[in-house]
Amino acid sequence: MNHRNSTMLFVISLAVATFAMFLFSNLSLSLETPLDFIDDRPGLLTEQEKDRINQLHRALLNDLDIHIKVIILGTGSSDIDREAVRLFQDHALGATTRGSKGILLLIDPAGQQVRMEIGYDLEHIYTDGFIGYIERKQMVPFFQSGRVGPGIEATVEFLAGKAFGAVDESAYAIHEERPRVGDHLSGGAGAHTDITIGSGAPRKDSTQLASQFGPRDTPEETLNRYLTVLRLHIKDPLLGIYTPETRIFFSKWIVTDAQQDNQLISLEKLIDQGTAFRSGNRAVIRFPLSNRQASPYFFRRGPEGWMLDFASMNRCIRFNHRNQWFFSEKHHDFMFAFEDVFLDKNGFPHSKRKER
Repeated sequence: MNHRNSTMLFVISLAVATFAMFLFSNLSLSLETPLDFIDDRPGLLTEQEKDRINQLHRALLNDLDIHIKVIILGTGSSDIDREAVRLFQDHALGATTRGSKGILLLIDPAGQQVRMEIGYDLEHIYTDGFIGYIERKQMVPFFQSGRVGPGIEATVEFLAGKAFGAVDESAYAIHEERPRVGDHLSGGAGAHTDITIGSGAPRKDSTQLASQFGPRDTPEETLNRYLTVLRLHIKDPLLGIYTPETRIFFSKWIVTDAQQDNQLISLEKLIDQGTAFRSGNRAVIRFPLSNRQASPYFFRRGPEGWMLDFASMNRCIRFNHRNQWFFSEKHHDFMFAFEDVFLDKNGFPHSKRKER
């Protein structure tokens, strides 16, 4: 059998937090592009956050021909939907792409609301149901924690995953495409959600079901049990199914319903393709390398059984803007499971023999 980031839980969130490291050294689009991607009027973002978001948006424009712009308003808007349509047109978002492929992420801190406006030629990809879902289930938890920059990155990573086919549409309502109106680049597609920045981090309450999620006899059983954690949206960081170090890691990490939903869909499709490798008290479940988004899972065995080691995965595994995994370290405790693999200069894995 086998398993995000194949898309793992920590993956979507980990991917956005780390792939910027890859982008800085591998981006082919010129940094001198005249297109701008951020208008932060109240100055909520740090310079580092702006740099990461700019790099991500340039990469998506280069690879997907999608122009995404973030505007953070300095004063509250009485009608954010109308404001979004106006700003979309004023900035001609999507005018430089092959078709009207623009996206506006409009954040109104004073008005406690956010709106995503979608260009005509992206409406079939980003339905109203999907946009509303990621605003509520992905963006809101980050913004409530006051982490606006990471929240933007996490949301845009979800948009990229949808375009690349890494995010499944089956969980979201399908929206009927709108007819184009004149020369407008957008026709009001998207969604808006109420949100309060810095209102408090989402709670990670302990679950009364904790006793059902302890270590298991095999890595395969542990990974199968993890499916139930995802299915029930359990965010208790102290589950026995996690290594002690992972419990500390998850205590500080933002986990969203959207991440868990997407991970669940992906893992259910992949789990039967996994192959387990063991060495003493360590184990890895790997998936076919041909699936570049199916990252491996690490496990450690304690006195009571096998536990997931997301802390080690966080240290060793990174993702690019396509959500393709690679190793940031070439020497770690779990390389025993990759003796048939060679890593290229960027840490991406390749089979030494052709996969059948």
